Amino acid sequence: MNTIKYSFKAAGIAAVTTLAMSTSAQALTLDTTFLQANSVFALSQDAMDAMGAASTSMSALGNATAANSSSTAFNLPVTKVDVSLGLPPFSPLVSPNWGDATGSALAITRGSRSVVLANFVIDYSKDLVLADITANGITTKNTSLYSFTATDLKIGLNGLTLNMHQQLSNLVFTDTALTSFTSGLNLSKALLTPLKTMDFGTITIDINGALRSPVNATPYTAAVPEAPPAAMLGLGLCGIAVVARRKMKA
Repeated sequence: MNTIKYSFKAAGIAAVTTLAMSTSAQALTLDTTFLQANSVFALSQDAMDAMGAASTSMSALGNATAANSSSTAFNLPVTKVDVSLGLPPFSPLVSPNWGDATGSALAITRGSRSVVLANFVIDYSKDLVLADITANGITTKNTSLYSFTATDLKIGLNGLTLNMHQQLSNLVFTDTALTSFTSGLNLSKALLTPLKTMDFGTITIDINGALRSPVNATPYTAAVPEAPPAAMLGLGLCGIAVVARRKMKA
């Protein structure tokens, strides 16, 4: 009798385990370099006003392009998307995990100083936009740039063809990005407070099954500026002075 009882118990556990495995979401990564897959980063009016007050400008690099003549919106081609496939009602049929725009870059310039953002990633698990941030000649890879609010999601699969529309709004600097910007562009402390809470705009993502010419998905690498000749000469003279002092002390 006990043997039958334990057999039924084992069968029940096996059934629950099988159900859990069948209803859990499965990840699927899709290459979208050859599909109509684009994201548009549009600056808010507040961001444009702040950039004007700080005498800064934004320009496209890599495979990014300006979406309008005033350079207040930019196309960042989507190169890869990762989604989870589930079984309703236990989990959504299709839900986004992350997407990247590898090869896209934006340069924010103020006089002779600049900050470059490159190789963007949308992380839905953390509600963060990530990017390689280059400031003061140093590149920090895959670091947090903006937090966001995701709205208006429309997503589905037709075979292995992904159709998706999504808008990310309320783009706010993370502390890491704020430090890089203020230091890299040498911004005054007066601009620091409004930048902490400023909504920089929206990112609108549209993906469908139509074909396009393949996008170059090679990661963008920002050029590190070389020290000007005058600065190099100054460093050389400082080095000579240090050596001379050591010899005199010896």
